[in-house]
Amino acid sequence: MRISAGRSAVGIAALVSVLLAAATGCSSGSGDGGGDGEDGSPLLAALGALSEDAGAKPVTYLDAARVRELSKDDAKRFSAVSRTASPLLNSYEPSELGAEFKVSDIKTAVDTPEAGRWTGTFDEKAITEALKSGDYARSENDGQEVWSRPTGTGASFRVSKDEISYSTQGSGSMAAVDPKNGSSLADHKDFRRAAECLGDVYRADFAPMSSPGAVRLAALGQQAPSATENTEILCFITKDEAAAASLEKELRGVVSAEAPTFDGTKVTVEKGDRPVVRAIVPDSATQRPGRLMVSDLELWMTAAE
Repeated sequence: MRISAGRSAVGIAALVSVLLAAATGCSSGSGDGGGDGEDGSPLLAALGALSEDAGAKPVTYLDAARVRELSKDDAKRFSAVSRTASPLLNSYEPSELGAEFKVSDIKTAVDTPEAGRWTGTFDEKAITEALKSGDYARSENDGQEVWSRPTGTGASFRVSKDEISYSTQGSGSMAAVDPKNGSSLADHKDFRRAAECLGDVYRADFAPMSSPGAVRLAALGQQAPSATENTEILCFITKDEAAAASLEKELRGVVSAEAPTFDGTKVTVEKGDRPVVRAIVPDSATQRPGRLMVSDLELWMTAAE
């Protein structure tokens, strides 16, 4: 296997935990889709809201509008991939944003375990009143209004009628959602390469590798032209072409050994400065979307063992 250090599997394991938590403990979003990035990619537009430092931990993008459309006749089928990954949206705990804030107001979301940005239609006045009542105070950070507690507890927020950004890094810091020009995740070569590999997805989960190894970044995307046809795409950004060729061979071996679990899977390599190994996995008759992170983990773990 390619990753010899045990720490290199941490990114995959953390992402599995994030997705499982989202599938069981958070509320789903809804609304219209977000805007496109400069090259027409909503995924890159979302990644542009986070600084490169935020990419040191798992990152999840969700087009909640698309998921709502897909799941309107069968919510159970998309339950594992329909929920935002933010720890602030735990359905078992009241939101600091007040009773008037609803997860269904969120249109798109990009989240890490510590920060994120949601677009949607929000009751700005009601939310800020709720923050005031929760001992939050307003201050200015780089010319923008930030709500945080003087005690340093809880998250810090920026709130408007169509966007909410947050950070749990303390001291009112919004650095994770304040990328400087050219320093967002959309500018990060590995994340950009992975986004291009994934293509037009309604959900993307990124797992950065924490120690040197053949795989630099792993990503899983969900595509669905219709509610009855979901394709999962795995993209592994590798350090060089030799590593990509080795990973391609091992993934093909897993597809063969685990038949019929991954029947129909296509594994390819795109060469270049950052070679990408892509595995396109068709829908399953017995498993729901998100199965590559919830149940059928063999392809993911091949890159981490």
